[in-house]
Amino acid sequence: MDRHETKARVDAQIAEWNRNLDTMKAKAEARVGDSKVEYLKLVAESQKQFDGLKVQAAKTWDVADDKWDTTSKDLELKWEEWQLNAKKMWNDLTK
Repeated sequence: MDRHETKARVDAQIAEWNRNLDTMKAKAEARVGDSKVEYLKLVAESQKQFDGLKVQAAKTWDVADDKWDTTSKDLELKWEEWQLNAKKMWNDLTK
């Protein structure tokens, strides 16, 4: 996938997950007791990782062409791993 297609796809995913994280924060806030504290910590950690991925994505768009394949694959792997964890948390929060 070329740089522009990848950037457009990742930007769309970032926008979607910004909305999802806002929803997860609201759902965590709605919980009570220990589960509220636990989920707020999970959401905060997920947000921190997400912010790191956004920074990595921004740096990825500026790499030289000869490093594009390696850099974009690394971003894709980290993004997929983060999404799997975030989806699991999403499922737990929306039960």
